[in-house]
Amino acid sequence: MNPGPSFNLLQEAAKNLVKKAMAVFLRCGIKSVNMEDLARELGVSKKTLYKHFQDKKELIQLGMEHHCLELESIIAEASSAEGNAIDSELRIMKHVHQVVSQMHPSILYDLQKYHPIAFSNLINSRDAILLGAVESNIKRGQDEGVYSQEVDPGVAAQFLVSISSTVREMAQDTSNHKPMAQLYLQSALYHIHAISSPMGLDYLQNKLAADLHPIS
Repeated sequence: MNPGPSFNLLQEAAKNLVKKAMAVFLRCGIKSVNMEDLARELGVSKKTLYKHFQDKKELIQLGMEHHCLELESIIAEASSAEGNAIDSELRIMKHVHQVVSQMHPSILYDLQKYHPIAFSNLINSRDAILLGAVESNIKRGQDEGVYSQEVDPGVAAQFLVSISSTVREMAQDTSNHKPMAQLYLQSALYHIHAISSPMGLDYLQNKLAADLHPIS
């Protein structure tokens, strides 16, 4: 079965269309937006869209791939910036919180129900990225003394991936009244608190207290 084109192999014009289309999907949802809507939102003709993409399904699959590539880039940037492992986690937390805050409430439901292959690829790729990044961050934090030496990096990373899935399920539960951005924020802070050493907890509290608006 042909897996379709890869985002990195697209022409620059097509890459830009994917990025802009993702912004529309995040804002408006997936099911309610057709190719004609996209063309109007992006300021191009439907013919231009179909020149680069076979259909909406392919465009969404490319958009999910781009989302994962962007997540990898954000993690790499946060990991190489100044500060310690907790600083890196807080930078990633701010970015993800901002993205989730702007997401249409139905986007994950739409993706799972109407585009299950794209949804599965997204979740599998995201989980693999998180596993590697979190394990690496924990090992770094243990070397720096801000994370507890008693924590098993691989196991703790798997815990966080499981918590991420739970957050997604809670957000889709109609009996839950907390927005997904708030659920994500609580899960991220829970993770940092759970693995931090006494020195790390002091650092985290001082860091959050020094920033009157830690999440913006």
